[in-house]
Amino acid sequence: MNRQQTEFHASCGHLISAPADLAGQNVRCPHCHRVVPAPAAHVPYASPALTPSPVPRPTTSVEPSALTTLYVTAVVAGVLGAACVYLVMFNELDESELVTITPLWFFPIVFGLYGFVSQRLLRRISAGHAATLSQAARLSVDVAGFWALPALFPFLVLRWRSSLLVSLTAAAFWAVLLWFFFSAVFPTL
Repeated sequence: MNRQQTEFHASCGHLISAPADLAGQNVRCPHCHRVVPAPAAHVPYASPALTPSPVPRPTTSVEPSALTTLYVTAVVAGVLGAACVYLVMFNELDESELVTITPLWFFPIVFGLYGFVSQRLLRRISAGHAATLSQAARLSVDVAGFWALPALFPFLVLRWRSSLLVSLTAAAFWAVLLWFFFSAVFPTL
């Protein structure tokens, strides 16, 4: 016996299917594991009403493409810098020089990656999947798992809707962590 199914989008944006007899009741999304209400069943004798076609959303991004270019450039420069240090110059540098030049490749990577992530989270807000940066980050943690929590921590506490401010703050956050790390591992440098 086939049970009739109804499909709808959960608050996380995934398309889910639920038995029609659960219409109007709460069901759990298999992707994000949040409880969402299943839409009410359609009355079988009602005729479909003509609805206007949906207005297409503008294809403009949430933030200017110049920021995306800046983030790409920062990540590429950081990766090239790290490759140069560890593949070309590593044998010529002592520990203190390696510690000194680490921020030159580390921070562009952190800045660029956090810029990309914040742009993605801001897109979730503009698409209506979340109201705040914190909610969008929590959705990502719910989907990706708790291993993503350290990377998404700045987004859980910051309220700005500017990827540039978020990425600068995240880079400063990691600068402090890097300083503590080097102070603990290399206290004499």
